[in-house]
Amino acid sequence: MGHEDADTPVAGGGEGLPPASAGGKEIRSPAPPPGAQLSPRERKVWDYICAVLREEGLPHRTGGIAITIICKTFVQYIQTEWELQNYIASNGGSILAKSQKSDYSQPHPLYYAARDIKQELLKWLPEACLSLPSAVMAKAKIGEEGKQDDLFGDLLDHARAERSAANGRAAPRSMSHV
Repeated sequence: MGHEDADTPVAGGGEGLPPASAGGKEIRSPAPPPGAQLSPRERKVWDYICAVLREEGLPHRTGGIAITIICKTFVQYIQTEWELQNYIASNGGSILAKSQKSDYSQPHPLYYAARDIKQELLKWLPEACLSLPSAVMAKAKIGEEGKQDDLFGDLLDHARAERSAANGRAAPRSMSHV
């Protein structure tokens, strides 16, 4: 794929699609960080993640590094799982491998590799709002209008209204002195 500008919306197979919006504000995706050198498979995962985040209205412009790590780790996980499934199929449906030096059996090393990569991936997913709890929390913090709730907004509006009303009442009296 060619170089995308940092402000260009990116979606798998649909570059140039309009960005999603949340509360009237456009949600744009970042370009991969310099030097990331995503493979075509990793780039498809990147496009998928960014499209989902845009569709959900979750800002992610500053998440480029975390999304890159997630893309690379996810592709490694899928590859390792595929190799493990091939081993299991060729080993009569068993995950166990016999030691060459004894009759001792233990899970194939691919099992441990897949497990470790999956654990690493699961640690990174919340960093980019890609787990259900993290996405729900982020949306709650953003609020319905795409901005964070203002705890003192109502109080401030009330004070401004009172001030305007007081200025309005004082204006006629000050003009009578002229």
